[in-house]
Amino acid sequence: MFWLYLTEFALAVILGAWQFAWPTWLRLFEQPPDLAVILLVVVGLTRGPLEGCWTGLVTALAVGSVGGTPLGGLFVSHMGAGTVLGLLGGRIFPDYIPIAMLVAAAAALLMNIVELLFLPPASLAPWLTATVSQAVMSGLVAAPFVALLRPVMYYFSPAGQRRA
Repeated sequence: MFWLYLTEFALAVILGAWQFAWPTWLRLFEQPPDLAVILLVVVGLTRGPLEGCWTGLVTALAVGSVGGTPLGGLFVSHMGAGTVLGLLGGRIFPDYIPIAMLVAAAAALLMNIVELLFLPPASLAPWLTATVSQAVMSGLVAAPFVALLRPVMYYFSPAGQRRA
């Protein structure tokens, strides 16, 4: 279990930093994909609500420390999304990449709406454009990341606690 938590922590820090270092020519309306959401989707759907909540805590810390975003909304949105995704893990098909892409886009959209309650923007139209473009980018980028991260999560999880 220790290696699983350490791997999730390292992945959250790497993906949180990579999210803000995403090349500008690969952005949609100047918005990078939310790579922390993709990690939350993979962990939540494959490991359950407790692991999803833990990963939400770690990704909120990683994104907040790298991006300078207020931590209150990040904690609520990331930990809540990780828990909900963990509860959905047995009800939807976590091994289908198109489902993971849709879930990643929906989670990015809903998490930005939750963060809106904690830090309202000055104008709604630019925020809405940025939120929708980030959700679309997260859904598109989720396919290769899910294909790469899912075997890592299965490798480090104990045999009796794997979800299929």
